[in-house]
Amino acid sequence: MEKEKILNNIYFILVEPQYPGNIGSVARAMNTMGLSKLRIVNPPDLKADEAKMMAYQSYHIIENAEIFSSVDEAVDDLSIVVATTARLGHERGPSWEPREVVQEILKFAPENKIGFMFGREERGLSNEELRRAHFFTTIPAYRSYPSLNLSQAAMLYAYTIYDSLRTPISSPKTRLAEEKDLQLLHRRIMETMEKLEFREANESDHFARTLRRAIGRTYWEKRDVAVFLKIVKQIEWYLENRCG
Repeated sequence: MEKEKILNNIYFILVEPQYPGNIGSVARAMNTMGLSKLRIVNPPDLKADEAKMMAYQSYHIIENAEIFSSVDEAVDDLSIVVATTARLGHERGPSWEPREVVQEILKFAPENKIGFMFGREERGLSNEELRRAHFFTTIPAYRSYPSLNLSQAAMLYAYTIYDSLRTPISSPKTRLAEEKDLQLLHRRIMETMEKLEFREANESDHFARTLRRAIGRTYWEKRDVAVFLKIVKQIEWYLENRCG
């Protein structure tokens, strides 16, 4: 039952996939490894014959997929978001290999929704979309041709998840805050810093990016977020009532 509970809390999120056949192949890969929760941001025609053919005995996953118009909406109720990317760099932060990131976060899956986000076939995920992720993961590949097809990447992560569940995992049974809670905390801190006339809050988004990355690296519970929101609220009260 624990394995089924974990698999039921894993979401694959496809961001603006271009080809219906790729979506069908992703659905088949998910079904093969016991996964069923699919979310799609701005999909193409999901009833296309190509999607049905490539989904072979897995089209029900596409039929039950949740459709969103933005990444923000697709990840709001998730506690951990993992972004898959073929490109590395300072902007994107440290990257984990598939097995490393799966083993790091899977222990939280019994009590929390976890999403694996896959980008567009031709250009992946934007920097803005990547900022909604808590972890970045890259598949090691031959340097001259590092990019995998969308469905191939999905299959690799689906297998890694399933394979990791073949041995018992130790779960802390912790209910983490959802992504929308972390976004609220980030926004309220930025608003307060502006009221404090913190120059970096207005002149560039470097501070905002760094703050968001710091928040994303911590396993926040809802009560943790609530404590910091109270601190922010008290600072704003003091500014308004003691500093004029």
